[in-house]
Amino acid sequence: MNFDGKVAVVVGAGSGIGRATASLFAEYGARVALADIDKNGLVETAEMLAGRGAEVSQHVCDLTDQEQTEALIEDARRSHGRIDSVVTTVGWSDTTFFATEEAEYWRRIIDINLMTSIFLCRAALRVLSPQKSGSIVLTSSDAGKVGTMGETVYAAAKAGVIGFVKSLARETARDGVRVNAISPGPTDTPLLRAQSDQDVIEKMIRAVPLKRMGTAEEQAAPIVFLASDGASYITGQTLSVSGGLTMTS
Repeated sequence: MNFDGKVAVVVGAGSGIGRATASLFAEYGARVALADIDKNGLVETAEMLAGRGAEVSQHVCDLTDQEQTEALIEDARRSHGRIDSVVTTVGWSDTTFFATEEAEYWRRIIDINLMTSIFLCRAALRVLSPQKSGSIVLTSSDAGKVGTMGETVYAAAKAGVIGFVKSLARETARDGVRVNAISPGPTDTPLLRAQSDQDVIEKMIRAVPLKRMGTAEEQAAPIVFLASDGASYITGQTLSVSGGLTMTS
């Protein structure tokens, strides 16, 4: 996986899986445009990578805003001269039951977990399609494949990402642009620790055949692979990275 001379845009780079993904791109030689809504986290990631000799740029962006998303891609292209890979690790949900939820919550879930991918891909393709090359990697969830209690609308949004990936990959294949996604299982990130107490985490671990949570680095590895030339014949796929928690096609 050699990214020398290539540029990767990573949204969600301020922490967790996004930070690990940006770090791995940089390790393999990519210049990285770091984006996140969290400015402090973004600065931390940028300082960490720059300290290792990586060439990075910082872009504060709310991906639920289409104008900001389009500006992000244009700013990244101007900063680095080109774009080869675009990745988003953005996602969020709470654990509540559908019958108790309000429409405002549903809209937020759909905006964060589905519309962000739609906005980002529309902006990215304005650069990638004319150059007849590039790779996009989105983040879905196996909740979108098998469903999950307490995350009904989240599961619907993530199922939307899976269908979006399949359909968009068909449209962009003629331009040499590949579109794939990963579906992370329980992963030890600051977001998961903030949302789940130890009892919930232990229940998650018991349900995973490998009997542990994944790490952010274990999610980053398949993301970077899917973006690489090593995956040049892979498109329209959503890969479960879940320790065997869900074994679906």
